[in-house]
Amino acid sequence: MLNLESNLAIVEFKSIARGIYTTDEMLKSANVSLVFATTLCPGKYLTIVEGDVEAVLKAIETAKKIGNNQVYSVQAVTAINEEVIDAISGKVKLNITDSIGIIESQNMANIISAADISLDRAEVEIVELRLGKGCGANSFYVITGQLSAVEEAVKQAVEFLKNEGSLLAFRIVKSPDKNILRFFEPARCMC
Repeated sequence: MLNLESNLAIVEFKSIARGIYTTDEMLKSANVSLVFATTLCPGKYLTIVEGDVEAVLKAIETAKKIGNNQVYSVQAVTAINEEVIDAISGKVKLNITDSIGIIESQNMANIISAADISLDRAEVEIVELRLGKGCGANSFYVITGQLSAVEEAVKQAVEFLKNEGSLLAFRIVKSPDKNILRFFEPARCMC
């Protein structure tokens, strides 16, 4: 599988109106493309843009300037695996190969970074990446692969999230029942 990489700017706003306005300014001021933009509860807005490093940093600069004190969190994630970007957009494969790992956080930028770390450090695939939108909803992702690879990917992601202070939970399921993913929905679900 070809391992393409890109760069993201991830910005959470405290205000929906300021988030939409600032997102428009980010797109106009930097050569970036919109990956994902949505409202979040309660009254927040999430923007994810993609581009080269310079463009992503310019978009972040614009977000901080225009968003001002309405910026809740901002992070650049460089050299991110395209599989993570596809998962954010809802393009995932619901195929379990051996075992699964589930990693959970409330910080959307950190869960995206953790998913990228999982893919970079072990031979795993993303089954689901869900950015929590509902009130108090957590973000999570599910990876699959051989047990040893899943264990390594989870270990690396958990270490990162612990260092960031944003790890909520994680579990590894060995040889899960094939029906366990039946109720997963695309990452763009409205939860």
